[in-house]
Amino acid sequence: MAVLKITSFGGIAPKVPPRYLKDSAAQVAVNCPMWNGSLTPIRDLGSTVHTVTKSGTPKTIYRFGQDTVSDSSYWFHWTTDVDVCRSQIAGDTSEWTFFTGDGVPKATYSTIALSGTDLPTATRPLGLPAPSQAVSATAVGAVDAAELAETRVYTYTFVNKESGREIESAPATASDSVTVRTSQSVALSGFVSAPTGGYVVTHRRIYRSTSGTYLLVAEIPINSTTYSDSVAPESLAEEIPSMLWSDPPSGLEGLINLPNGMMAGFVGRDIYFCDPYHPHAWPENYIQTLDYPIVGLGRMDTTLAVLTTGVPYLAQGTHPTAVALVKSDLQQACVSKRSIVSHGGSVFYAAPDGLMRLSPGGSEIVTRALFDRTQWQYFFKPESIHAYAHDNQYIAFYDNDTVQGGFIYDMTSGNIITHDIYVGAAFHDIQRDKLFLVGSDRKVKVWNSGDLKTYIWRSKVFTMPKPVSFGWAQVEAEGYSMTAKFYVDGSLAHTRTVASRDPFRLPVAVGRDWEVQVEGTKEVFSVALAHSAAELRNG
Repeated sequence: MAVLKITSFGGIAPKVPPRYLKDSAAQVAVNCPMWNGSLTPIRDLGSTVHTVTKSGTPKTIYRFGQDTVSDSSYWFHWTTDVDVCRSQIAGDTSEWTFFTGDGVPKATYSTIALSGTDLPTATRPLGLPAPSQAVSATAVGAVDAAELAETRVYTYTFVNKESGREIESAPATASDSVTVRTSQSVALSGFVSAPTGGYVVTHRRIYRSTSGTYLLVAEIPINSTTYSDSVAPESLAEEIPSMLWSDPPSGLEGLINLPNGMMAGFVGRDIYFCDPYHPHAWPENYIQTLDYPIVGLGRMDTTLAVLTTGVPYLAQGTHPTAVALVKSDLQQACVSKRSIVSHGGSVFYAAPDGLMRLSPGGSEIVTRALFDRTQWQYFFKPESIHAYAHDNQYIAFYDNDTVQGGFIYDMTSGNIITHDIYVGAAFHDIQRDKLFLVGSDRKVKVWNSGDLKTYIWRSKVFTMPKPVSFGWAQVEAEGYSMTAKFYVDGSLAHTRTVASRDPFRLPVAVGRDWEVQVEGTKEVFSVALAHSAAELRNG
């Protein structure tokens, strides 16, 4: 009779009855990333590279110092779900970094972020509020009725010049108009003090308008409380840039970098965009509103994926004023913000029916052939999933109220395996090409860099035309030993410690349904069963 031989090892597909699985597919595949066909183990987490200091279980980690070649420096960490973006500011040498999810939107940079133990040690609010009251303007000097009269309106802004970054607020309410003769100056007073609450203000900028356009008069230090304007009209400088700017809303979430200097975030059903290359400015006329609450954001090349409690949207445009929203062709809600992964021109996320993939070429549930809805919900409790991209894989962790573990979806082969590692947070470091993870012990470790983990791989049910008895078996491997278990008609018939590639006898067992389970840490190339040793030798 023919030899029953497994020469390729694949992932799980619970949706398919065990006897109808492909010959390479598995009923159980734990800790065995068999993306290349052979059966191999993953490694445990490596040794500790850093221990974060904030009390509680970390939910977000981020390695600051992205230009530093280091595993141990410098770990920002939070016990909340935080979204972090590095600045797109030209000439930034301080690594300005922005984040949402820890109170109001915040900004920090190297000097203040690294000034203590709990990183980031110090921050600034991301925005800068407009002055809360108008300036007073009074014409000063003798009046010559023969001189030309000019009617002016004044406003001013707050400015912060700090560590290579310059931000400017929206303007104050316009002053009352003042009529000025050519020989007169205008005395300005009543400037409001700088705001409290962590804001840093170093200067004020004064603008005046005579025909509806505000032009720069002067920049003065924040401690100056008055100013005398005698600037000739032809000497006025640039137009005010911040006329329509607004502070980011205090509840902004999901901060994400986009091309052309843009960032996006959301509050409720509203998408917000910053003014390009001005991360502190979030004009209200850029806001777009959807018909479902937003769960999170992802990025596909130049396209923003907006994942909601209903239909996903794709936002396309090179400037916030020209962003167009398009509904996805597949209506699948996002049930976990932390499951969103942007990788390789696609966005993956956990949906009620499976793992969803959005791409410019269309949308699909990539696990549709592997899990039905009930199985997906039972195995992984998708609302608990948090995931990260690494080595072209979607590496996920879940807590289904019974088991804490994870799974890996290989984006190339489409295989899924499970693993028995669980952590609360992770960070994919592109510069280091490593996935760093941290659990409740607050120790930062590297994915797949420790000791080999024991895998478990169980084959499909091979159903014979009639009851048979396989008397011999053989395991071809890179090294030994490993454990092989043989099931006949659903019951365990034999357990064997395999110490070499030599064929070995099986006890007498007769049945139609045969299964093989392999457990170990050595790479396995094939498992074969036959009636005789000669059949094994002949293939």
